[in-house]
Amino acid sequence: MSTTLKVRKQFILDSEKIKSVREITKAKTDTEAINKALNIVIANSKIKKMLLSIKGKGNIKDVYGRTSR
Repeated sequence: MSTTLKVRKQFILDSEKIKSVREITKAKTDTEAINKALNIVIANSKIKKMLLSIKGKGNIKDVYGRTSR
């Protein structure tokens, strides 16, 4: 159970994108799909920041090109 503050928002979103995200994340609801998508974006941002911080240190090579953006 999450203890973070939740807020109600209204958005106009592309229904096909929501459907795709639900399928990709295996979410049961639109809200769950959006939360999972947001979590993925946040995680990817943290990964990119970490990769950029270690880029050029040692023998670490970014084979996926994440730090070239």
